[in-house]
Amino acid sequence: MTPEQTPVSRPPSVVRSRSVYSLKSNDSVVVVGKAADIPRALEHPAMSERFRIVGAVTVGEEDEDVRAHAESLHGLLIEHDAGIVMVAGPIGVETMRAVGDLSLLHSCRLLAVMPSELVAGQRPRVVWEGEAPLVQLAQHRQSRFQSALKRAVDCTAAALGLVLLAPLLLAIAALIRLETPGPALFRHRRVGRNGRVFDCLKFRTMQDDAERVLAADADLKQLYRQNNYKLPDDLDPRVTRLGRLLRRSSLDELPQLFNVLVGEMSLVGPRPVVEDELEHYRGSERLLLSVRPGMTGAWAVNGRHHVGYPARAEMELRYVRSWDLRSDLAILAGTVGAVLDPGSDLDG
Repeated sequence: MTPEQTPVSRPPSVVRSRSVYSLKSNDSVVVVGKAADIPRALEHPAMSERFRIVGAVTVGEEDEDVRAHAESLHGLLIEHDAGIVMVAGPIGVETMRAVGDLSLLHSCRLLAVMPSELVAGQRPRVVWEGEAPLVQLAQHRQSRFQSALKRAVDCTAAALGLVLLAPLLLAIAALIRLETPGPALFRHRRVGRNGRVFDCLKFRTMQDDAERVLAADADLKQLYRQNNYKLPDDLDPRVTRLGRLLRRSSLDELPQLFNVLVGEMSLVGPRPVVEDELEHYRGSERLLLSVRPGMTGAWAVNGRHHVGYPARAEMELRYVRSWDLRSDLAILAGTVGAVLDPGSDLDG
């Protein structure tokens, strides 16, 4: 665990702010905490003066059942249209991360009665001073304008790419058909934005019955799961000679420009996952799936074959939590460098 990921249980260094006076009266609040700590939150002065408690999620003494806690919180936030999530003391690092991600997803203010854990990316500031300080773990989502601009860039770039690269795409498709029987494109079912399943397109780099071979070979499938839902090319008997070349050059990913054009993917985002992979996001699945998956992304340009779960999940979620257009430009620049570098690890 890196220093920035290390949680703290003591009151952090916080910014004192006059925003204590900006807390709205009658804001609906869902409290999350251990049974012994929830009364401390309910008795906080802000409860009687500013807020209206609409529900509570009680967590256990251990950092477990994270997904169940996240599901309960998600349901209460929707049912009561709550605007604030209040954390009542320490709840465990994994649960705190999931609570923070759900607050971000629902555009809720995330407040904490200290001491509570902090996780990477949270910047606390005092919003209620005195003997019982209340801290806001400041998070925000980007504006609709930036989201619309990102989509406009995606559509423009994908359309231009498909037109300019049409001769290359047709040539690759023809070579695939000449080498082995079967379609030139491979359609892999992936989970996309808002949980919608879609066909992620790639040039076929394996024999046509690759999925059947994997399903029928227990040892191969076990290796596939152990290797983060991918098989190394040198250990995968299904990969063709042309397929290895396409993977090393990342040319097999080019058909995903069509996925981008129709709105199933973005140029930059978390790489699309299969359903089984969602278990690694432990309560933060909805935040991951609140954005379009990308042709490239933070994990894709940072040693993807050497970064497995759970590090991959944290890397992808960090991108979603702090997304802005500058980070997309940096990732695109890194992708170009990785593609041009023969020794890069971008292929796959």
